[in-house]
Amino acid sequence: MTTYRHFYVKSHAITSPSINLRDLPGSGKRLDIVARCINAAFWLSYGIRKNVVFHTILHGEPNPPIYIRFEGEKLRKVSPDERSIAIFIGKALKKFREDTEIESTPGVFVARKKFHELLEEHKDKNFYLLDEEGEDIGDVEIKKPFFILGDNVDLLPEEKKLLDDYGAQKISIGEKSYLSSHCITIINWWMDRHEH
Repeated sequence: MTTYRHFYVKSHAITSPSINLRDLPGSGKRLDIVARCINAAFWLSYGIRKNVVFHTILHGEPNPPIYIRFEGEKLRKVSPDERSIAIFIGKALKKFREDTEIESTPGVFVARKKFHELLEEHKDKNFYLLDEEGEDIGDVEIKKPFFILGDNVDLLPEEKKLLDDYGAQKISIGEKSYLSSHCITIINWWMDRHEH
């Protein structure tokens, strides 16, 4: 039976489909971070992880919040570079509809969804919030994981309170503050080692 790994990264990137591919950090409002996190979640040297689902909610202008999901089992034709990933995010934003979830391209879904709605949908899973002061990942039994990270900005206090209400556990991969994409790489490496 496949054990799925879910990753959620809160993003402050733009919600406009008019993405300047030459300026993802600036005019894209750190869309580059989301793209790197997606790369870290899925790509192996010679393939893609089928057991990963990546979630993000974009909170930037002009139309927040917009939820985007990448599913490894269904992804097609997405390359691991930031530009290619940003193009597929742009396609999702272009096909966004207010009242329904759309599969914009194979394995990429877009909808209007807020953080509390996402948590409620996945309340059958165990939420793990990455936090330098959390319990060492080596001391935690990871089951049905839904890992939660911020981008270059931390989650809001009310979001952390909401996670507390859903029983989220704070876990740490070390005392240093790593890039979100690096955290995902480390978690995948850790899970690979301990699943086999």
